[in-house]
Amino acid sequence: MAKKISKTKSSCSKTKKAAKKTNKKTAKKAVKKAAKKTVKKAAKKTVKKAAKKTVKKAAKKTVKKAAKKTVKKAAKKTVKKAVKKTVKKAAKKAPAPVKAKPKTKKIKCPLTKPQLKKFRTMLLEKRKSLLGDMSGIAAGAFRGGSGGGDLSSMPTHPADIGSDNYEQEFSLGLLESERALLENIDDALDRIENRTYGICVGTGNPIGIPRLNARPWSKYGIEYARMVEQGIIKAGDPVPSDDDDYDDE
Repeated sequence: MAKKISKTKSSCSKTKKAAKKTNKKTAKKAVKKAAKKTVKKAAKKTVKKAAKKTVKKAAKKTVKKAAKKTVKKAAKKTVKKAVKKTVKKAAKKAPAPVKAKPKTKKIKCPLTKPQLKKFRTMLLEKRKSLLGDMSGIAAGAFRGGSGGGDLSSMPTHPADIGSDNYEQEFSLGLLESERALLENIDDALDRIENRTYGICVGTGNPIGIPRLNARPWSKYGIEYARMVEQGIIKAGDPVPSDDDDYDDE
């Protein structure tokens, strides 16, 4: 009996040991499986997150690039349109090209300051005497004959009436010529102020001093004045300077 009991005890201990071993093995396997599962899950999650991040970054980059391209294209189009519009408006508003006028050389006054002063005094003296003459001629012309308007002293004979009318017409004609001379004197004084005195208006050549001494109001040279008197040219029309002789001395 004792032997049987010992045998059973030993067999029980053996079975316990085997059970422990099997339990350990199964536990290890279960732990390994669980660890693998958790690792796989964690790996999947990290991979998904990383994939999502990379996808998001790539999407952002592509969106940014596409946006930049579209913005650039739109900007180019708007700039081109604006440039075309401005060019069209400028072309419409732009005035016609102005033709450049030929430059005319300014002719300097050939006279010195003392000479100009001398001719100015001559012109002023002539102007003063001319105004006195004109007032006397006007008074005589518009008196209405002798007697100062007294009807009893007025001529009744046709010959006397005719002579009075002739005198009056002559006085009026003389007055008109004196007015024309006065205008020429005023023009000469203006030319002295503008420093263009002594230059022929027709040719631009200097007028001789002897001519200015004789007629200080002259605005034409001798030859030019002759051509005007002969009807070859009109007063003020230009002629080539080579055709005129202005040496009065």
